[in-house]
Amino acid sequence: MGKRYRLREGIIIRRQAMTSGDVIVTMISPDGKWRGIARKGKIVGGNIGRLSLFHDVNLQYYHKENEDLFLITQVTLNGALPNLSDPDIYPFGHFLCELCDKLTVGVHLGEKIYDYLGSGLRGITQHPEPSKVGILFAWKLLSQAGLAPRLSRCVKCGKSYSDHATSEVFSLDVVAGGLQCASCARVERDSSGSVRLNNSTIEELIAIHTQTVRQGLELTLDDLTKHWQILKHYTTYHVAELQSVKAVQALISSQAEAAKKAQAKTAQTKTAQTKTRESN
Repeated sequence: MGKRYRLREGIIIRRQAMTSGDVIVTMISPDGKWRGIARKGKIVGGNIGRLSLFHDVNLQYYHKENEDLFLITQVTLNGALPNLSDPDIYPFGHFLCELCDKLTVGVHLGEKIYDYLGSGLRGITQHPEPSKVGILFAWKLLSQAGLAPRLSRCVKCGKSYSDHATSEVFSLDVVAGGLQCASCARVERDSSGSVRLNNSTIEELIAIHTQTVRQGLELTLDDLTKHWQILKHYTTYHVAELQSVKAVQALISSQAEAAKKAQAKTAQTKTAQTKTRESN
């Protein structure tokens, strides 16, 4: 019986180069996630180098009986985002791909996952604030997987956040998956699974989860470090410990430090200019 070739399009979210020269790739497509292998020297059409992380590709492949991996025979590049290799952008793309990979273990979450991932990768290369785009689309992916936090009221007693925002402190109970009021936190006594939040951060989270992507991109997030801390704790408990989040936090920390130094230098310059004018 002849080989039955099939076609599939998708985004490469994981790539493993073997010592043999073969390449194993994991791809998210509109109809789910799958893994394939490209044998060294066996790609009839296209370049094996096109099977790179973040690439949007069309593949021709077939499946051998009793083998786990599809055998890739041709690859065509639909699109690439070269800016994703930028050190100030790559960590966010890696985080979105790793999160998508973990969310889709043994389950197909629908075409929206593919759409959100593609939009997120394009967004972090085109938007002036890639960190904010990464936060926004990470929550969109989590929501699509049914893991959105409950942010309208306390998950323990049902106390409305909007009615008590000015009179009570709320935190994010990561384990319970939603806001927790201070009264319930005192009863629990164990705060190891909670992240204390100010009202500004809570309202930003609510906006991220209730507004459209376009509206979300227009939000001002006051504390990016805090938002990534929330994502780290939340994904670690509800999804998996993502290795890529370490690089993201290191980048955010270095950018925050650089911004502080720039502000201090600007302040010093203004002070020096003021003294010069006064002396004249």
